[in-house]
Amino acid sequence: MKVTMLSKADYAGSGYKMWEAISTHTDIDIDLFSLHGGGKYGHPRRNRVKKGNIALQERVNSSDVIHIKGDWPLHNNYMGLKIMHKPVVQTVGGSLFRKNHHGGIERWAMNFFEPASLNTASTPDLLYSDYGNIWTPHPIDCDDVPRSWKRSDPVIFVHSPTNTSKKGTKFILAVFEAMKGRVDFETRIIPKASFKEILKLRSESTIFFDQFKVGFYGNSAIESMQYGVPTCAWISPEAFEQSNGALENCPVLTLPVRKVSHWAEMLTKVVNSDMDELSKDTKEWCDQVHGYKAIALQWKKLYESVV
Repeated sequence: MKVTMLSKADYAGSGYKMWEAISTHTDIDIDLFSLHGGGKYGHPRRNRVKKGNIALQERVNSSDVIHIKGDWPLHNNYMGLKIMHKPVVQTVGGSLFRKNHHGGIERWAMNFFEPASLNTASTPDLLYSDYGNIWTPHPIDCDDVPRSWKRSDPVIFVHSPTNTSKKGTKFILAVFEAMKGRVDFETRIIPKASFKEILKLRSESTIFFDQFKVGFYGNSAIESMQYGVPTCAWISPEAFEQSNGALENCPVLTLPVRKVSHWAEMLTKVVNSDMDELSKDTKEWCDQVHGYKAIALQWKKLYESVV
């Protein structure tokens, strides 16, 4: 099978990791092409191309499946290419797609995404009833990464806000303030740094705090979870409902409502417990849900379903 993945912008490298997982663990001939990528944090990228690329059009013509990765809807001049004659999979995952009442921009109406053969989302909070119901999780190359989490004294709460508004940093800081006097802890707010430096600091967390606004955890969370670091994020009731049971055993620390006192009470109980089992569950979840082997198997089945 031949699959061509197209992404107008793969700044955080999620498309790259999808390509790497599938190409490493299946026999699918897959490649990724993007107009923009890498970003200021130095995430890896595959093929950066310009519109009007003849060789890329030839690859599209010979492909069995076209995979649109990103929030820009399918149309017949996507990245300057003719693709409507092929089975197309669309995977959304960001603010351009997210509906206004969920804190997104909602640039296009849902009917713009109807031409795709299959619609998926990288987080279940985006699986709106008028879009689709297939959750295809963010991938991370964690299968061979050892669980290295250790409890510290005092415990260390870490947060790395690439965007304080989107991450809900104000709420997180309020929770930290409410926990003073309850447990002995220190906080580390990671400043802008290279991806390698940020990853190391996250791995040293006792608990990593991801995002508390959009209703699900993101790449930062799984980058911490791969080491077995217990992770805290707000997972919305809609995300649980739209996951169709896939989040039943999710170990991410969460509550249905964003009320500071409730979160402080919950986290106090967690810190005062034996967190080693939580760490083991977190690592297992990351491997089985987000690991490259699991991701590759899921995508192989989905591609086969549309050809």
